[in-house]
Amino acid sequence: MFINNWYAACVASELTQAPVKVRMLGCDLVLFRDQAGVAHCLSDVCCHRGASLSAGKRRDDLLICPQHGWEFEGSGRCVRVPAGIKDPAAPPRKARVPSYPVEERYGLVFAFLGDLDEAQRPRLRNILPEYDDPDGWHVGILSRKKDVNYVRLAENYNDPCHVHYVHEFAKWLPKGVTIETLEQTDTYVKAFHAAWDAKGAISPDRGLMMEFDVIGMVSRNTNKQPGYPATVVVATVTPIDADNSQIFMLLLQPKPGADGKGGLSATDHQMLVTMTRDQVMDEDYAVLKGTKPSQAASPAEELLVETDVTLAQARKMTLDYAEKFGEVDAQALNALRDTHVRVLPCPGHRSEPGQWVHKTVPLKASTGSVVVAA
Repeated sequence: MFINNWYAACVASELTQAPVKVRMLGCDLVLFRDQAGVAHCLSDVCCHRGASLSAGKRRDDLLICPQHGWEFEGSGRCVRVPAGIKDPAAPPRKARVPSYPVEERYGLVFAFLGDLDEAQRPRLRNILPEYDDPDGWHVGILSRKKDVNYVRLAENYNDPCHVHYVHEFAKWLPKGVTIETLEQTDTYVKAFHAAWDAKGAISPDRGLMMEFDVIGMVSRNTNKQPGYPATVVVATVTPIDADNSQIFMLLLQPKPGADGKGGLSATDHQMLVTMTRDQVMDEDYAVLKGTKPSQAASPAEELLVETDVTLAQARKMTLDYAEKFGEVDAQALNALRDTHVRVLPCPGHRSEPGQWVHKTVPLKASTGSVVVAA
């Protein structure tokens, strides 16, 4: 698990009036909306006595701790202590909890979990522009938690050949593919997995366009088949901890045009969403839960072939990013959990060091120089 990245925290439409508790990177966080509807993400541990802020309530633009009524704004600062100090409107200097930048993209709330300031922070790629065209596309969003490591899940979404053997719906698809990497950076890869026909020939209108971006841990697959409308599947993977992951999956298909032609009906699209929810995601899980090792394997312990190139690229760029920008030491964090509070670093830890009650999570030794441990 690594810091200084954007992670999908919840479905945007499900974040309404009440605070929502989520666990990411082994730490508990709370999300809430202010009166203007702007989403905020804070550490879920009150700096006073360690109560869970998500068990409190939102009042106006403030999150109220359920234990002693301390009032926190979206920046994480406590602005009022109703009892215990002489001036309730003048809380102690360290009366604050970490606050994490938030963005909403394609129906999901993303939080940036790390201490990079805005100038250094990576940007979320607009990997799904179709979402902004509700008149042209059906959209379905699924949410699922699985006891599978996040890198293993990301690899699965960039593995073109597993579908023929794992998923019942895909057994009729051609099993051979030719992979052409179209674009690659340190954090992003785009490749066309061209499906063979019966004679072994390939065509640009038959296959999967696969994309993966470390920023957001997001994968996009665009399925192209002759005579059938394009199907777009986007999956984000957020580490709950080293062994469990939160998956958000978006499924898009085109709507019929103004003349009623082309595209698919809402009923047909819902059939895809239902099948994915009730069958496809469980088919993946049935295999992944028994895969060894449970975390990303060493290339020396796998016999990779030509069709594994995209998943291998996704794995390498993910692990490289983790090493450079800060990997959480999960074993050390677990050893501290019962007796100490540790929080994920936020931009304030870098700009205002020493002004915090809770220390940040332990990090593994890194070759990068961008991480500050407070």
